[in-house]
Amino acid sequence: MAKALSFKVVRVMNIYWQVEKSGTDCGVYLIRHMEIYMGENEGRWGCGLIGKLPGDVAAIGKLRTKYMARMLTTDFNEYKSMMVKDFETFRKLDILKQTMLLQESGENRKKKRKAKGHR
Repeated sequence: MAKALSFKVVRVMNIYWQVEKSGTDCGVYLIRHMEIYMGENEGRWGCGLIGKLPGDVAAIGKLRTKYMARMLTTDFNEYKSMMVKDFETFRKLDILKQTMLLQESGENRKKKRKAKGHR
């Protein structure tokens, strides 16, 4: 199949929510496009995103969570049982402990990004 497709001409569709620089969210936009596109003509299909990050923040957050949960719990993930077990343990914690762990995780992620030279 790859060989047959390699001879096809690729054309990028103009879409009103097209984003040129979305940084870490480009994968979320890509998955959403693949999830929603059903062969419609250019300009006749929408994915629920407007292409301007400030307007997409809430939607992108929900989609990121949705896609993350699907990837972590797919049968193809060799660590699925560990992820499900850890999630069940986390879910049993009181809300204050959950919040503290999430904040700590976010701070650690920021430190790692800063150490690597990211913003």
